[in-house]
Amino acid sequence: MRKLTMTVAGAVLLLSLVACGQQADESEAQVAAIPGATASGTTAAAATGNADRTFPLGASQEEIDRIYDAYYACWTQHGVPSAPDSGGPLLTYKRNPKKYQAAVDACADKEPLDAPERDPQQNPNFVEDLREEKACMESHGIKMEIRGTGKESQLWAVNDKANIAKANSDEGMQIARDCEIAAFTQK
Repeated sequence: MRKLTMTVAGAVLLLSLVACGQQADESEAQVAAIPGATASGTTAAAATGNADRTFPLGASQEEIDRIYDAYYACWTQHGVPSAPDSGGPLLTYKRNPKKYQAAVDACADKEPLDAPERDPQQNPNFVEDLREEKACMESHGIKMEIRGTGKESQLWAVNDKANIAKANSDEGMQIARDCEIAAFTQK
């Protein structure tokens, strides 16, 4: 499965996954990326019928939840049960990916897509925009780092308990949304 590289939605989803029973390992840096999603957004999401599964820049928690709820509902319709410990179908899949891969594959047309501006294949300024987003976040006191190079670059929150708490706070989420919009909006 591929990853969707998103700072805001990834950070928000990281918080959502923790709330749904996923435990973040404090010994590792926490990535602002979403497991199982793809970074192949389209430039005309609405025109191609992908608007209902494409994250807008600066996606709110409600927008993220709506898109993922539809995706995971498809998994459930294709036989992936929710984990009994509130982990949802994602946790069930992670525990036994071979058993449930066919269901996940059947839902590929509902898999969330990143905003076209956040797709390094479509945005020739992706790396510069990512650096601008990092600078914006850091100007608001949230330490970030870029890992990877070129089109494989990803923005990660520095794994420091206070930094993660600030990044996952309501204020931090708003800062992340604002910085994402400012950095990736065409100038």
